[in-house]
Amino acid sequence: MIVPMPRSLCSLPWIFALAVPAPGLAQEQGPAVGASGKEANPPEASPASAKAPSADTLAATPTEDHTQKTEARRKAARFMEFDKLRTQGQTTDFPGVGQTLTKDAGGVRSWLYDHDLYFRGVSSNTLTKDVSENGLDGDAQSYTGQKLTFTQSNELRLSWKVGGSGEDITQINVGGLFSVANWRQLGPSGARFSNLTVFSSFLDRTFEVKAGYNQNLSDFVGIFAGGNPILASGVAGSIPLSTGMSGGTALAPSFNVQFNAKSGFYSKSAIQRSILPEGMSADAASAGAGLKFTRPGAKALFIQEVGVRRASSPNSRQIWLRGGGSYNTTLYDRLDGAGRERNWSAYALADYQVYQPDAGAAYKGVYLGASALFAKDAVNVYKRSLEGRVYALGLIPGRPADQVTITVGLNSFSRTGARAVEDAGGVAHESQFSLGALYAFHALDGLFISPSVNYIRNPSFVGEFKPAINLGASATVLF
Repeated sequence: MIVPMPRSLCSLPWIFALAVPAPGLAQEQGPAVGASGKEANPPEASPASAKAPSADTLAATPTEDHTQKTEARRKAARFMEFDKLRTQGQTTDFPGVGQTLTKDAGGVRSWLYDHDLYFRGVSSNTLTKDVSENGLDGDAQSYTGQKLTFTQSNELRLSWKVGGSGEDITQINVGGLFSVANWRQLGPSGARFSNLTVFSSFLDRTFEVKAGYNQNLSDFVGIFAGGNPILASGVAGSIPLSTGMSGGTALAPSFNVQFNAKSGFYSKSAIQRSILPEGMSADAASAGAGLKFTRPGAKALFIQEVGVRRASSPNSRQIWLRGGGSYNTTLYDRLDGAGRERNWSAYALADYQVYQPDAGAAYKGVYLGASALFAKDAVNVYKRSLEGRVYALGLIPGRPADQVTITVGLNSFSRTGARAVEDAGGVAHESQFSLGALYAFHALDGLFISPSVNYIRNPSFVGEFKPAINLGASATVLF
């Protein structure tokens, strides 16, 4: 059974929702496929075909296959030009124009590009169900999937280039989000802003500045596999959010500065107004449209990250090493009720492409990654999150955009909180083990279908539950 938690623990129930991995979304740097993402089959010879053309004729007249490939390359290059106007400064984002349903239908994208505008629409829909028959105590759901859990988020973002030359750009970004969830711990249903920022770069991207209402979880840490949210898994995201970083449905004002070296080294810093110490769901529920500059009890959060990131190319494999942390001056309730304390986090993550079979499509291959995130024991339900992962992109013949990931995680719960629960006669756990697999099927450009399965031992911090076996499915639609 589930025992009541001390009042101080009840102030953070939203974190329990992250105890079970959920299917992911989409990726930051989509595979460099053509307009359709599929290889064209050569035309079959007709039994009644005319005399075969000579070598001279073939040299003078492009074949149909050659013409199709040339056109696909032209469109891909055009789409890459469009993508230069997308929202800047993020480590995690969705694929570009070439992986959308609309592409340049009706010349709309071309018109927008000619007027220095770029839009992105995303609809993410997930279903999760634990099939291990862990029942509910009354109607109280303790973790994602304990009963059929549904979430949907729909975002439309518009970016407007207002200045810049060469590699540099100054842009205004505005985004709106409409989200729905059938479990309130995953956030309230409704409409709100998802972004309202100004970005500017200088000296050929050596310095970047972003200011406004931002989701810093998309700019820091890179919690998804290699910055690739379609391969999302694990609960690492709970630590940045529980320590005050903005993200998901919780928006906050922030001022970010990044330095980039030619070698791929970078250093980025931010000062952000913390989200409410009660968590993301509570913050979003009381934030209205999401543009409140100050919130009661929420003070300054300082974030610092350094790393090395180099994209895959015909001559090199992708690598991304990063580490950093945050310090929150906001006071959080201790989980044992013994006063209030400031909060902090620390993290180190690495991803590396260990196998690259095709230099002509450098993104294809096998990647290994590892993550270690830490938070203050006294005020965070998750005090440590460790993850190992292996993921593959574009390795299935004829499926250049399909992706798969396997993750193993070991998370540690707060001992301060556990002692408080046990002193009250309840059951609490020290750790949580998870093993998951997800396959992202590229159904067509603009649509990924991602079935997943996750085994989780101790799916909730408190209560006696059998290991959960979560079956999930997500559909991500890109416009």
